[in-house]
Amino acid sequence: MGTLRFSIQLHDERTGAAITQSGGTVTVCQSGDAAKQAVLTKAGAAASNPVAITNGKIEFYTSDSVNQVDVYGIGPNGEAIIMTGVKPSGDAAHYLSKALQQTYKLPFAIGDYAVAENDIGHDLVPNSIVHPQGIGFLVTTLDDTETIDVGLLSSESGGDADGFMAGLSVSTAGMKIPLIANGANTMGALLEGQDSANAGDLVPRSHVVTNTAKSITLTPSAGSDTVEGFTILPVTLPA
Repeated sequence: MGTLRFSIQLHDERTGAAITQSGGTVTVCQSGDAAKQAVLTKAGAAASNPVAITNGKIEFYTSDSVNQVDVYGIGPNGEAIIMTGVKPSGDAAHYLSKALQQTYKLPFAIGDYAVAENDIGHDLVPNSIVHPQGIGFLVTTLDDTETIDVGLLSSESGGDADGFMAGLSVSTAGMKIPLIANGANTMGALLEGQDSANAGDLVPRSHVVTNTAKSITLTPSAGSDTVEGFTILPVTLPA
């Protein structure tokens, strides 16, 4: 089996300059799908996916039967990376927005993970702010009667596995958003506060990411076996 090379240098879209910092990761997905694409070394051995960004470059190999892939992740400085229909080539370029407002689109397919809390390999930038307005999970393959939690790795200090979305239904396809609702609250505790002026009613609030709790996790409910989709996280990066 031969391999095909994908090599993408990241650039600052404002200046055109190449980004040379390491840090950040991308998940390589099958084209048009949230499921991971098998990633290889040049010699054809299995390699890690997500793929680490080194010196501002995303580089990986696939089998020579793969015509194109989709790539999602978080850049060295918290930039959202969303690339679809990426084809193998020589060195290519991708330009990243350096705006403070970013929206991450991060894939999840149950076939790639466990029915447990899963660290999906992408970390938030410390001192960035996650906002409840615009957060959601785009269900591309439903899982009848099942739910999903989205949060920060519970084993990290200050982490909360359902801190962003808690028990969000994935039983129908489409965009699902967490809500603060009496008896059916799906907004995570990290994005809630109590309004003392209204007898302690819950209200949405933003969450500031710390140095100790930054690893994004997804936890499917116990019977999950088909769910696929994308976590949508709007953030403000530190100035």
